[in-house]
Amino acid sequence: MIPAKAEQDKYLTALYPDPIITPATNPTVKGARTLARSSPLVPWQRNLWSTVIAELLTLLGFTSGSILVPYYVQQMGVTGLRQVGAWTGAYQSAGAVAFALATPIWGALGDRYGRKLMLVRAMGSAAMVLALMGLARTPTQLMILRVIQGCLTGTPAAASALLATGTPRERLGYALGLLQTSVLVGSSVGPMFGGYIADALGYRAAFYVAAVVVFAATLLVLLAVREPVESTVASAQARRENPLAGFRSLLRLPRLVLLIGLVLVINLTYGLLGPVLPLYIQQLVTNPSRLASTAGTISGIAAFTGAAAALIIGRLSDRLGHRRVLLSCLGGMALLYFPQALARSATMLGFFLGLQGFFQGGLSPSTSALVVRSAPKEKVGAALGLSSSASSTGYALGPILGALVMGATTPRAVYFIAGGIFTLVTLSVAASEIPALREAFYHKDTEAKTPRIVYKPK
Repeated sequence: MIPAKAEQDKYLTALYPDPIITPATNPTVKGARTLARSSPLVPWQRNLWSTVIAELLTLLGFTSGSILVPYYVQQMGVTGLRQVGAWTGAYQSAGAVAFALATPIWGALGDRYGRKLMLVRAMGSAAMVLALMGLARTPTQLMILRVIQGCLTGTPAAASALLATGTPRERLGYALGLLQTSVLVGSSVGPMFGGYIADALGYRAAFYVAAVVVFAATLLVLLAVREPVESTVASAQARRENPLAGFRSLLRLPRLVLLIGLVLVINLTYGLLGPVLPLYIQQLVTNPSRLASTAGTISGIAAFTGAAAALIIGRLSDRLGHRRVLLSCLGGMALLYFPQALARSATMLGFFLGLQGFFQGGLSPSTSALVVRSAPKEKVGAALGLSSSASSTGYALGPILGALVMGATTPRAVYFIAGGIFTLVTLSVAASEIPALREAFYHKDTEAKTPRIVYKPK
């Protein structure tokens, strides 16, 4: 094993091979070197773990408030179930649309002015909006705040851009997988956390507590995360180009456009089952008195298996190649939708959904790593922003289509359709002879404009 100090020296030597860029000539480099000398972790590891913990806290706080919206609007005076459902659906859709429109813009600004700044902006905005939601008196005010939240937040995309900049190339899948694990764990524990707070202190208090949790995450990023030195060089290069021209240049990259389309289709298929799963569980449960606990258990199992898989598969993708892992996860997802459609009990459905969680958890880090590799270094934030926008658009459209299909057919039919979509996507990725697509899915560096700094410990 290489001693920590020797590993830090090797990392810093790899970062600053140019004699012009030295601690004596660049204060940013000097700060990074000083930080590395004083920490047992090399800079990218310090950033990784600080960001992962902060993102877990942020998602925990965010989801602890959002799960309470249907009950919160009833406390505001909305009593009819249809009205409650309409306000809840509008709350979710409005936030998703605002997020889809704003995320690429924030990603481009992060490329120009720094990724840490964008992460602090997203987390700080989330904390303030959650606190204001606790003060809301009408559903309209809550809706307006949700739109503002969608426009100003987007912490997973900001965190991914930050980690993609300073993480060594051979550890990129591991870093993004660990980040995805924190997102899934936070999203899984958040509703439970918010429910306990609301039962003990009330719905408004739950939003205030959530704001405090997210504010603590913001402080952690401010104090512990450092802007990668690579980001400084990339930002200077990005500022030389008009932002609109930068987006146009990204959309002229066939491999990136195909990956963004893939993200859209994947998340649209996830969204198809959003309104279907609770009703499907209701059909399968034999004891109606345990409906809520059964539904929560089934959803929790899938979330936790996905969280574990994101870390394990993210690490494997660095060794096996992101294309191979992506194909395996797509194939596994496709196959496991069909036994779910044929499930005869809630236990059987939960078993196959839990197995599918392993494959679902590996999709996000693999696709994110491929997006990072397919974009120029100075435009990674914008590329991840476009990918997040496609993801949000899919999640916004999927539930609408899923509800329409279920209304015309049955819940089982929606699962068959989801399996068919994933089967087609898997076959398309595996069999495509399009050169750009084949190049995008192979494990190789496609960047040309800005060289990557690679650190390979012995």
